[in-house]
Amino acid sequence: MPKLDAFGITDLGLARENNEDAWLIDPALSIAIVADGMGGAACGEIASGLTIETVAAYLRSPLEDLPPEQSIREAIREANRRVLDRARGEPGCEGMGSTIVAAFWNLPRVIIANVGDSRAYLWRGGALRQLSYDQTLVNELRKRLGLTQEQVDSYAHKNVLTMAVGTTEDVLIQTCEETLAPGDQMLLCSDGLHGPVGDQALAEILAEAGSLRDTLGKLVDRAKAAGGEDNITAVLLQYLD
Repeated sequence: MPKLDAFGITDLGLARENNEDAWLIDPALSIAIVADGMGGAACGEIASGLTIETVAAYLRSPLEDLPPEQSIREAIREANRRVLDRARGEPGCEGMGSTIVAAFWNLPRVIIANVGDSRAYLWRGGALRQLSYDQTLVNELRKRLGLTQEQVDSYAHKNVLTMAVGTTEDVLIQTCEETLAPGDQMLLCSDGLHGPVGDQALAEILAEAGSLRDTLGKLVDRAKAAGGEDNITAVLLQYLD
């Protein structure tokens, strides 16, 4: 019988005083999520925690019977409404928000949904492929103007988000669907991991045989070795048939 093994980890990093990331693995809901909050004081923590809490609550008690992709979209829209309402009503939290990247599965099919720049990767047969779409200023410029990777790497505002949960009435959600093969691994992570580590190093570590726990530990160590300036959060899934 096919199954999906999963493990998650979060780390404060080396420069931050509080952890604004959050993650969830819920086998009963067939979902895994990573969220990266932003906002003053502890508002980033509120935004990421509320985002995950709301998505899970919606999927436990959906308002209507919808196909999987529509269900996860509606769950994220509900999270957007709740974070936006909380930001408007909480002193000091105006403008808070959160990224989200989620894997929602009915094996062997998996739907990836994301807002912001937290990423989903597929590791298959020795190759790493990004499944999510970065909603960042530099990525939009790359798409529209055809920027080279060198130009992207040197761009001064490459981490500026163009979309986040709870920052606008209408949230733009990116989705894609993948059919898993035995042995596939999926990595969900915040930019505190993929930013300092980079795709090549991610691939090198995923290529090393080891438990999901050990692999995630190596990924966190690599992010810290590269400076660890942000919170570091990741969920690793492996499809077994």
